[in-house]
Amino acid sequence: MIDTQSPLLIPNAVKDKYWCNNPDIKLGMISYCGVAINWPNGDAFGTICVLDSKENHYTDTYQRLITSFRDSIESQLTSLYQQAELNNLNRELKSRVTTRTQDLVELNYSLNQEINRRRAAEEKIHYQKFHDAGTGFLNRRALEDKLDELIENTPITGQSIGVINIGFTNGRRIQSKHSYRVWDKILIDFRDRLSRKVNYNIVTARPSSTELVLVVSNIAILDILSELCRYLVDIAQSEFDVEGEKLHLHTYIGVATSNDTRESSKLLKCAAEAMLACKDSGHKYSFYSKDISDSQTHINQLESYLLQAVRNDDLLLYFQPKVSPVTHKWTGAEALLRWRHPVLGDISNETLIHMAEQNGLIFEVGNFVLRAAIEKAAQWQNVVDDFKVAINISAIQLKNIHLAEQIEDLLNTYQLPAHYLELEVTESGLIEDEVVAKATLSSLHNLGITLSLDDFGTGYSSFNYLKKFPFDSIKVDKSFVQQLEKSHEDREIVRSIISVAKKLNLSVTIEGIENAKHEAFILEQGCEFGQGYFYGKPMPCDEFELFLVNQNYESGGNVRMQAQ
Repeated sequence: MIDTQSPLLIPNAVKDKYWCNNPDIKLGMISYCGVAINWPNGDAFGTICVLDSKENHYTDTYQRLITSFRDSIESQLTSLYQQAELNNLNRELKSRVTTRTQDLVELNYSLNQEINRRRAAEEKIHYQKFHDAGTGFLNRRALEDKLDELIENTPITGQSIGVINIGFTNGRRIQSKHSYRVWDKILIDFRDRLSRKVNYNIVTARPSSTELVLVVSNIAILDILSELCRYLVDIAQSEFDVEGEKLHLHTYIGVATSNDTRESSKLLKCAAEAMLACKDSGHKYSFYSKDISDSQTHINQLESYLLQAVRNDDLLLYFQPKVSPVTHKWTGAEALLRWRHPVLGDISNETLIHMAEQNGLIFEVGNFVLRAAIEKAAQWQNVVDDFKVAINISAIQLKNIHLAEQIEDLLNTYQLPAHYLELEVTESGLIEDEVVAKATLSSLHNLGITLSLDDFGTGYSSFNYLKKFPFDSIKVDKSFVQQLEKSHEDREIVRSIISVAKKLNLSVTIEGIENAKHEAFILEQGCEFGQGYFYGKPMPCDEFELFLVNQNYESGGNVRMQAQ
């Protein structure tokens, strides 16, 4: 019945050959009338039927009634089926809604993350646009913008603006030796040390790799700037520990104020010019002035002329005698570079060397001085015994690892014994790169060349360098001698220096001897050599040779040839 979906009518199962063996007969089920019941999708649910214990032919009424019951049940089944289907759909929809909601939550989170990342990237780009990547200080562009803002507000605040340009002459060497990252940390440490000394707001910028610019606003701007400069000098001279090595910073500081100009770019230019002037003068810091600007223009012009002079071999040497204060005999000479320009006149040794260092001509200029001085010393060894010629070696020359070889070649070329040559080195040359300096000086010392520490007493580690490097003598800076008659402190300093030098078996030359009182003082202290206008000014070579030859004739010296 279920398989065929047809009604089943059995009036009497006992008499029906297909149903006579039906076990239900024993239970009294003789007649049967039923129809199949299906689910709405056509699947079989079961049957509904009427049973009788006797024969029954079930009239149409019975059959319609059963069919009606079947229809009613199937209708209920349809409702149940649809309800179940609806529940399934609701569960599926709910699941899909939950999944979609989760997807939306995750998408929203991802979008927020992306927005945050993009905002952070934009902020980083904006930050890098106005800040130095290594230190976080303002860059050149941001510095000018900040200056414009401060200058614009000065009528309201009543304050003046001060700009300090700090140049670090050994910055590039530290970068190359220890890395840019280490140099960045040193600059940050330098600025932090200043912050611990002052309690007012300072804008810090890094316009170039080896420069810092500080901007400060104050009513008493000149007092503030002077105080800041003194702090900066002290900090630069303090020690910075870099990878186990103690370093000092070589700073030159230029200062300008809004009283000089109210344009940010010009104000920065004024501070930079003052910094360059500070380098030229040797001062630790310098305030901008019109004279400085004119002087810088003059120096730029000199540098251009110097290039031509080097190429045309227009440079010459002057010589200043080094004298024994006991006998007044000339024991040696210092070779000083000079340049006679047809328009600018005579240019001094210090100015020439500084310009040569600044524009990259120091090796050409230095080689000229070495060659010319050694050639003259070779000639003079035939005029007078044990006459040393001293040559100044710049910091940049001292960093040349082949310097000792070059000097040895020149000595061999002109057949000059090494002990006739003296090389004078300043502290700045040693600080530039102590490792290279020590190796070079040791090589020169081994050749038999006399080594002298020049400008002794003006730095902060002079005595320490006497221990580190193979010096044979020291040369006391003339700044101490100039105040001997007025300053008890300077007299005691010179006495102490001479005393220490003697204990270290070092000879001493005192610069700046200009009168008999100066000479009397160094004689009293037992100083071996003096140098200054009292004994002789720097002279052209021919004039110097004439004095040298005449002096040796007069003193009965062993003169073997006339000066050439």
